[in-house]
Amino acid sequence: MARPSKYSPELRRRAIAEVIERGRKIPEVARDLGIGSPETLRNWVKQARRDAGLETGPTTEELAEIRRLRKEVADQQRTIEILKAATTYFAQEADPRCR
Repeated sequence: MARPSKYSPELRRRAIAEVIERGRKIPEVARDLGIGSPETLRNWVKQARRDAGLETGPTTEELAEIRRLRKEVADQQRTIEILKAATTYFAQEADPRCR
């Protein structure tokens, strides 16, 4: 489970708006709003621009779907490994030569 965000959604929206809509510099906004690292704000702005179609790259929804699909694939791979082990076990049990 992911850890809770250190910054509220409202702070994120405000910081992104300051940079995109008002044209302020990222380090200045980060310092004024108490965001620990300008790089954090830079990542938020970059993702907001992707979501708005201003930059190329995966949107937030696409990233969420990729995470969900990777989790599903990992779960299916675990299921396949369990079924392989069960098949091997029962094949050995059914083999009269192994007794």
